[in-house]
Amino acid sequence: MPSKEQTVSDAVALFGTARYPQGLSAETAWLGIYQVLLWYEEIGAGGISRLLHIIDADKLRPSASRARRGITASSKAWQRKAQAVEDYLVERLGLGKASLPQYLGRLFQHPDYKELQKQNPLGTAFAGLIRHVLETFGHPGIKYRLEVDATTIFPGIPMTGRSTTPSIDILALKDGLPRAVISSKWGVRHDRINEITNECPVYKAAALRMRTVLSFFVVTNEFDPSRLAKILADPCIDAVVHVHKVGVTDVCDQNGRLSRLFDLGDLVKLTGLW
Repeated sequence: MPSKEQTVSDAVALFGTARYPQGLSAETAWLGIYQVLLWYEEIGAGGISRLLHIIDADKLRPSASRARRGITASSKAWQRKAQAVEDYLVERLGLGKASLPQYLGRLFQHPDYKELQKQNPLGTAFAGLIRHVLETFGHPGIKYRLEVDATTIFPGIPMTGRSTTPSIDILALKDGLPRAVISSKWGVRHDRINEITNECPVYKAAALRMRTVLSFFVVTNEFDPSRLAKILADPCIDAVVHVHKVGVTDVCDQNGRLSRLFDLGDLVKLTGLW
């Protein structure tokens, strides 16, 4: 199994060789992230062979017992959204629909990752790619570290949660001081939302004791509007950033609930204020 460092290196290398019809920039970086990490889910029901994994598999592919009774309305809605995202990617990449699968999920097509459960390399690679985008296009005075033991930055921090050693996904530092904590979550499990919202006030209070102001961001590719809305409702979080906001708000027709989402390009611009 590749190390975390190797996973990040492999993901960044694949990102660099991805297809960018209009050139690589902060605004088009999402295309590379999707080509590296967005994969197809095998469906085999309702006349559909596979769909893009934009939501939990059970929402795209109902259980066997429900499938025998017919595809649920909820599943049909998510299937339509997944097909809409697929059509949108075909257009933005300038490809034929039959060619799209070979361009997506390239990390999981790599021989070292084919047989692995996706969740472990997915989280590591996602954080590594977000850091790479920020380093490449963001303010040059910011340094980024991955998977930082929070107690080494904020000694004595009273963090509650599953782990006795709280970890910061991405820490942004300027002049050696912490300026932003970025929680990178490809998807947001409903039972982990409180962990994200609990972290924010604790980190910000700890930073004030160091006489520095800290920003807190969540970067995600979550498409579920209810999960995103819960994070957006937290006043402590400075911004919830989607890999590609338009994919959720416009392509999936959920703009009314999620208009306050930031795009990855917006986060890059914010680095100049840290």
